[in-house]
Amino acid sequence: MQQAIAKKTRPRGKKSGVGQNRDGNVLAAAISVMSERGYSAISIHNVADRVGVLKGSLHHYFSSKEELFFRLLDESHLEGVEIAAKVAALELAPLAELTGYLRRQSMWYLANVERVNIFFTESRNLTGDRLKITELRAAAFAKHVRVLITHAQQAGEIGSALDPRLLTRYLLGAMNDVRFWPSRSEPRFSKEQIVDAVIKMTLHALEAQEVVPIGMPQREVQHL
Repeated sequence: MQQAIAKKTRPRGKKSGVGQNRDGNVLAAAISVMSERGYSAISIHNVADRVGVLKGSLHHYFSSKEELFFRLLDESHLEGVEIAAKVAALELAPLAELTGYLRRQSMWYLANVERVNIFFTESRNLTGDRLKITELRAAAFAKHVRVLITHAQQAGEIGSALDPRLLTRYLLGAMNDVRFWPSRSEPRFSKEQIVDAVIKMTLHALEAQEVVPIGMPQREVQHL
């Protein structure tokens, strides 16, 4: 099913008009228009106008705005898979692989804020197999993080007191929300500064021990 959908999202036939040399422009235009108006309020015509081609030319490659939207998500997914593969190829220790992946994926989020926002706010508009595939990919993304955490726990590099599923939700929350971190006031944070902070706070959270409030017995803390 996934291969069938992936094939349908690729341009069909001879590449002209919005062919290979304009493919990136079409996706960039789709991101721009969706960011400005939202998925429900746009049409293929809006994207064609932004690219500067006839609506019919765009329809030759994408039969609907949902197909175009899924193509955009497909490209993002493939880039995410590539990030994970490159980090895995380094053959790092478990915790180093986890933080390396977190760093690269967070940098990608910060470099593609509009695209990430669209994914989180508009994916619910997908239907049928495209929606199922997107949900399966999100689950696989979470599973990958959970496996990295589990390996780090098994290696004794991070504490094992917390369930890896909870740690996964914490790390996913940090990654998914990093797009909101850039400051609009001066001095502005660089992407590197933001990601460094995410990594440092993550390491602190993973290694931190529960602190008993002064004067409160441990048995009472357990019920907080």
